[in-house]
Amino acid sequence: MLNKQIIQELAGTTIYNRGLELFRQNHVLTFESSEEDEDIFINAVVQGSGRKKYRVELTYNTFYEELSECYCDCPAFYSYDGICKHCTAVLLACESRLDMQPTIFDYIEEPNHPDRRRRLSDYIGPESGRFLPGTRSKETTPVIKDLLRHQRIKSTLPFMPDTPYEKVILEPHFKCNGNSVSVEFKIGMDTKYVLKNVFEFARNLELCAAHSYGKKLSFLHVLNAFEPLSQKTAAFILNWVKENKERYLEFNYYSYETSYAKLRRMPLGGGDFEELLAISGDRPLLIDLNDSGEKTWYRTDRKLTRRMKITGTKNGVEVESEPFTSFCAAHTIFTFQDGLIYEESTDEIAPIRDFLSCLPELPGTSFYVDKSDISLFCRELLPLLEKHYACERVDFREADYGVEPASFEIYLDAPQKDFITCKVYAVYGEKKFEVYKKEEERTGRDAVREIQIGNIAASYCNAYDENEHAMVIAGDEDKIYELLTLGIPRLQTLADVYVSDSLKKIRVVSGGKVEVGVSLSEDLLELTMHTDELSREELIEILSKYDRKKKYFRLKNGSFIHTEDTGLQTLLTLRNDLNLTDTQLRKEVLALPRYRALYLDQKLQESQDVSFFSNTSFRELIRNMKTTDENHFETPASLESTMRPYQTAGFAWLKTLYHNGFGGILADDMGLGKTLQTIAFLLSEYLEAKFTDNRRVLIVTPASLVFNWQNEFSLFAPGLPVKMVTGNADERRDIICSTQSRDILITSYELLKRDLEAYEGIPFFCQIIDEAQYIKNHNTQAAKAVKSIKSECRFALTGTPIENRLSELWSIFDYLMPGLLYGYQRFRSEIEIPAVQNQDEAAMDRLHKMVRPFILRRLKKDVLTDLPDKLEKCMYANMEGEQQKLYYAHVQRIRMMLDKQTEEEFKTGKIQILSELTKLRQLCCDPALIYEKYENPSAKSALCIDLIKNAVAGGHKVLLFSQFTSMLENLQVKLKEEGISYYVLTGSTPKEQRLKLVENFNSDDTSLFCISLKAGGTGLNLTSADIVIHFDPWWNLAVQNQATDRAHRIGQKNVVNVYKLIMKDTIEENIMKLQERKKELAEQVLSGEDLGTGSFTKEELLELLAQ
Repeated sequence: MLNKQIIQELAGTTIYNRGLELFRQNHVLTFESSEEDEDIFINAVVQGSGRKKYRVELTYNTFYEELSECYCDCPAFYSYDGICKHCTAVLLACESRLDMQPTIFDYIEEPNHPDRRRRLSDYIGPESGRFLPGTRSKETTPVIKDLLRHQRIKSTLPFMPDTPYEKVILEPHFKCNGNSVSVEFKIGMDTKYVLKNVFEFARNLELCAAHSYGKKLSFLHVLNAFEPLSQKTAAFILNWVKENKERYLEFNYYSYETSYAKLRRMPLGGGDFEELLAISGDRPLLIDLNDSGEKTWYRTDRKLTRRMKITGTKNGVEVESEPFTSFCAAHTIFTFQDGLIYEESTDEIAPIRDFLSCLPELPGTSFYVDKSDISLFCRELLPLLEKHYACERVDFREADYGVEPASFEIYLDAPQKDFITCKVYAVYGEKKFEVYKKEEERTGRDAVREIQIGNIAASYCNAYDENEHAMVIAGDEDKIYELLTLGIPRLQTLADVYVSDSLKKIRVVSGGKVEVGVSLSEDLLELTMHTDELSREELIEILSKYDRKKKYFRLKNGSFIHTEDTGLQTLLTLRNDLNLTDTQLRKEVLALPRYRALYLDQKLQESQDVSFFSNTSFRELIRNMKTTDENHFETPASLESTMRPYQTAGFAWLKTLYHNGFGGILADDMGLGKTLQTIAFLLSEYLEAKFTDNRRVLIVTPASLVFNWQNEFSLFAPGLPVKMVTGNADERRDIICSTQSRDILITSYELLKRDLEAYEGIPFFCQIIDEAQYIKNHNTQAAKAVKSIKSECRFALTGTPIENRLSELWSIFDYLMPGLLYGYQRFRSEIEIPAVQNQDEAAMDRLHKMVRPFILRRLKKDVLTDLPDKLEKCMYANMEGEQQKLYYAHVQRIRMMLDKQTEEEFKTGKIQILSELTKLRQLCCDPALIYEKYENPSAKSALCIDLIKNAVAGGHKVLLFSQFTSMLENLQVKLKEEGISYYVLTGSTPKEQRLKLVENFNSDDTSLFCISLKAGGTGLNLTSADIVIHFDPWWNLAVQNQATDRAHRIGQKNVVNVYKLIMKDTIEENIMKLQERKKELAEQVLSGEDLGTGSFTKEELLELLAQ
């Protein structure tokens, strides 16, 4: 029967593998066969490894089941003793045709069932199984065909008569000599045969081949043929062959072929032996131990007891050990004794492993220790042996041989400044030896212990004095401090330590009890600090000069101050966080800004080792700030029924900050009524103030919200004198210059920059900036303008105090309370960079303590339990055809641009890169935004129109946001075609018209409001809509959320569905990930959790381009 084993024998291993590769790659192009008597004639064409094709002619005799003739016109055909790779591929194709029958009978020979035998002619004839030129049909991939064949054999084996199923036994026979172990196997059922070649056995298993070992054992080699334990043994052999076969590869210099040597006995490594024993389980093991003949051994889990006899003689010691044989494997030591195999882990036996390895080299099982070596034997080896052996002593005591236990004395002295000497003595009874003295003879001394103690003491020193036989510390303060604080206590556990009087004068003291006093005097805090262990001058010296990298500070008198005491650390932290100068520290009373009160209180309350004293005014200030809900500020009567409880709390918070001399950020979630809470505060102050009091207010807001503020005042506080700073330059100047002490002026950031000169010299009671993220860049003219206005108190309103970076928060606080977060460079180096780039939790905690009292942030989910849900969903569209080609071409262009740029070029060329990314995002929306003649449809536009049509049909009103006004224009064409009514609001929409559009949309039947993201993302109330569509994602999730909250805010009665349209596998999906990271930055700063990164690097840009 033609099979893979026969083909491999004809070709040799190397050629067989090459032919198999050709066959599996379907390089047998044509295959024809004809039959005459008992011969099958095969003609085929095979494509070689290159482009050439070769003709193959074969004759196969079905009676003798042998290849009688073969020919190939390849150049290498006559150079081989066997067949070439092309002939091999054709024979494999032939064998594959034999494999088409459905039962296992095709693969075995059964003399009792001649009708079940198959010949090649049964499968390949003139009419069946032929490959005709030009008509070759597609076949199963050869490697999969092999797999299917093996699966069929495994499945049908249990049902075959006279076929072994889970009956064949593989029996290991071990041979152990010294530290080498090998194994051979016997195979069979009732009669067992020696397995003469493990490589042949493994190959038969891989090919599922039939093989005969003798008259009583011939079977098909599959794992199911073996009994369960032997299946694991067979798998072990397969794995061993796979890992070790290259070591047994032989090269035939005559045929230029390679083959594997015949291997009967397998050498085993330690791990192999452990694995094979684990497979054998509790079965008896046949082992030939040290050529003593094969015996049966049994594994045991009993603990091995080793015995040893130690007999003292006049001049030495006789040691006799019980004989046994051990083998050290990878993780286990196997000991053979009295037919049992004891197992111990190598870690457990490690202390005496070297001793055990010496035993095989001993003459017999005993050894002798001369009197001169007894000291070393007793100190180093005997203690270990007694832990692992049952030792019997006969006429043996260590003292009889002069072995005395060693004790140690250490002498420390300071003969001159910053110079310390250390002498170590080993004491044996009445004898004393200098450990650091170089002596050749140490007979009877515990040399190992002396070296250990000497090295420990030396580790606290940095030099050796050869004349004094002493270790020394010379001019190293760190070493001196380490010796005094750590070294001496440790050495005292090992020896008797004697310290000279001169060294005792070098003290190490703690800061002692630390006391801090804080009082509030008018608008300043007065701070005093002192400790009971240090004079004022010493404390000032520490606070002025201490380097935080060190654990100590050394005073001028030579003493060390232990600065790790929590009390002293608190003072050092205050010095740094409060930005105290040396000039301030020299004063008995330090003056600090009022806004440091809450930080000081929290920091000092946390430190248990600091006694904290404060005056009544300071305590009242802290109590007022911590219990804003208990401060009795009356809500204006006209707003009492309008304001919700959390809004009343926000009003009280604003009042508390103002009356305690602070500013703050009202950072409520979008749609929670920050404007109403601010108006309530202004109305309250207006009503409570005397007529002569200055209550002039300046409100600065984005241009799009100026008229919205006027509308809100008209609605909630119509009696307040509100003036809009609008019109031309002369008109605005007249409004500013004629303002009265109780007027409320509303202007935009842009107009404030232009009118700044007119505001000079005008004092305001309060300045409020809305959408405070407009000043997030402290270098902009808008930021500089608002900070130049003279005002008694300042507030900032924003739902997103941090959009991208911590510097944005710094800029807002630089407007509110300059100096609270230091200057920008110090803030960046001490807080922003450590917190963001280095993930420094201490820096983030420090920032929290400073800003937390001055930020009020509530989320909708926490305070508006009656607000309908907001359901968000991403809708994906697939990019296809011309749009996809244009997109990926542009991606490649940007990647090439980034690859060519150095880091410096990247930093200076970001504007160009961002411009290219914008084009990429426009391609996701609609290539027509870039290419005028592009006429193919946009998948996302179609998805958007379908969404709008379905929403309108369901009676919903829709807000459609896009950052590209040109995209809104393209969509409007389609909306007109569909007959869908809509309004449009972009940056070019006049301010007066915006409010009118909003009012109309909220009151009429218009179905859709098309809004550009930047122009209409803030300040609009569009609660009549309950569906929001974001056509394209913006870099910052906060901007999108602000836009969404035009609908999801107070007054909304329906569930708001938010749809984000995303092109699959494009930059838009990666922008979504970037949004989450920037959202994480804001949430972690405001909530106190760990900080994520907010940087924008070259690597992140490449991530955006990932597909």
